[in-house]
Amino acid sequence: MVAQNGLVRELLLFWGMHPNAKFDRKAICYALDYSKLDTERALRIMIEEGLLDSHSRNGVTLYSLTKDEERRRPVLELAALGRDRWQLMIKRIEREDKVANC
Repeated sequence: MVAQNGLVRELLLFWGMHPNAKFDRKAICYALDYSKLDTERALRIMIEEGLLDSHSRNGVTLYSLTKDEERRRPVLELAALGRDRWQLMIKRIEREDKVANC
């Protein structure tokens, strides 16, 4: 599940940088260098959470950041932080979770 959470975070950053684009699963796997299975799971999670929309075009499923402004805004704000600050924030949250669970 940890790897899955990492991929979801990578996908959030990915869509924060490409908020109006639509990508198929193969392009996403290639861009982020994750397996097909891991990517499919992460995409499913994000669709269920309302973070992504899926569209079918000529038998190919395309994914995009949701048009729901309430769910879209935090993704764009996090992506605006930049990759380095984003990763520092995630590490801090993970550290705080470890301390809280001890």
